Amino acid sequence: MGMKIVSRQIVKPAEPTWNGLLPLTELDHVSVITHSSNLHFYEKPTEQCWLNSSNNKILNTLKESLSRILIPFYPLAGRLSWVGGGRQRLVLECNAMGAEIIDVESSMNIADFGNFYSSGDKFKHLVPQIDYFGTQIQDIPLLVVQITRFACGGLSIGISLSHMVVDGGSAFHFIDEWARLTRGEPLKVAPFLDRRLLQAQDVSVSQTSDVVVDDENYSSYFNKSEGVKLETPTFILLTKDKIQRLKEVANYNGGEIMNENERPFSRFEVITSHVWRCVCKARELKCDDITSLFALVNTRGRLADPPLPSSYFGNAVVQVQISNSVGDLLSNPLSYACSKIREASQKVNNEYVFGFLDILKNQESLSMYQYTDDRGILKGPAYGDHNISATSWLSLMATGVDFGWGKEIYNGPPLVSGLNGEVMIFPYKNDGSVVVGVFLQHKEKFHEYMGLF
Repeated sequence: MGMKIVSRQIVKPAEPTWNGLLPLTELDHVSVITHSSNLHFYEKPTEQCWLNSSNNKILNTLKESLSRILIPFYPLAGRLSWVGGGRQRLVLECNAMGAEIIDVESSMNIADFGNFYSSGDKFKHLVPQIDYFGTQIQDIPLLVVQITRFACGGLSIGISLSHMVVDGGSAFHFIDEWARLTRGEPLKVAPFLDRRLLQAQDVSVSQTSDVVVDDENYSSYFNKSEGVKLETPTFILLTKDKIQRLKEVANYNGGEIMNENERPFSRFEVITSHVWRCVCKARELKCDDITSLFALVNTRGRLADPPLPSSYFGNAVVQVQISNSVGDLLSNPLSYACSKIREASQKVNNEYVFGFLDILKNQESLSMYQYTDDRGILKGPAYGDHNISATSWLSLMATGVDFGWGKEIYNGPPLVSGLNGEVMIFPYKNDGSVVVGVFLQHKEKFHEYMGLF
């Protein structure tokens, strides 16, 4: 792949912004503490478009709009640093040091990426490569953007954001507002930057009713005995019609409503349940084996007193664990697994969240809750050969992101390798279809069982 870096530039906020230390919450320190990336592909702008990809107008336009969007989203122009000189907790320094934007030329054409989602090996060249080894953490930009211009005139925008500072919801909030500003529209929803709403409140675990958030339970998915197993992804494309059939099977049985007096099961619930069952079959697990599903739940809209705004800018997701015998999971209808997922997510309330935050606050080190160290080296969790972890972008992704030269033709994560048992679910081409990326050893059998439905 012919790639040439034309320039690397630091973009700072266009106006002075607040300077100071912004404490990070316990949830900011959990899971991924390096950068997470997303890719947006665009066809060549038309001749009538106000932008011309043959010159630097796109690059200059994005640089200018980035400098303006960094005013309300000023934490992204800051840097991380270790608290007290140690390596246990990090703090966000809002110092306006800026984001980085990289201009790249490629000899490839957009057509070379085929269906896009299965082009992981090519994707890794289109997102910024962060040097965690040769750069001190206080010198690494929290936001790095790579603009790659292809020989055909199309382009991609790879956006990498520090997961210590934002989760998926906040990342897409930023991207949507940046695009809006670039095409000349005003800010729609300002980020809510007060992280005190998700700070531990010294809630005693004994006061959290029957919610299980104890340290041993939450960390059980760190199966050190099996080690960290990296797998390449396999992909399943679920059409809108197939998803509808899954929902009908989950919500109705012989014409009878399966979950009466409740809202129908969602796309995430039915797709994740179907994948979970098919993975168990592909792995040929025994009926008395215990299998666990780990799923992320967004706490925005779930908390009260005080409520957490939908525009909260930071990490606001917690992980729930659903465990079941393989026999029960497979012998019962699809609605059984769906109901288990819903029951677990409905337990995520103030008691659950702040009980868990209190546990984290009292830990000397949070490294056991992190997938990587600060250099990006995977250290866990190893989900084990019986379990899966599902991450959904179905309700997060800003589809049809338009920076001013037309909507994207593809938007998705650059999936290259992952832990055995990881599942990523994201929309495809804004037509109601969904891509399921699964990191698994038993790929052929998994495809076979997914196709039997």
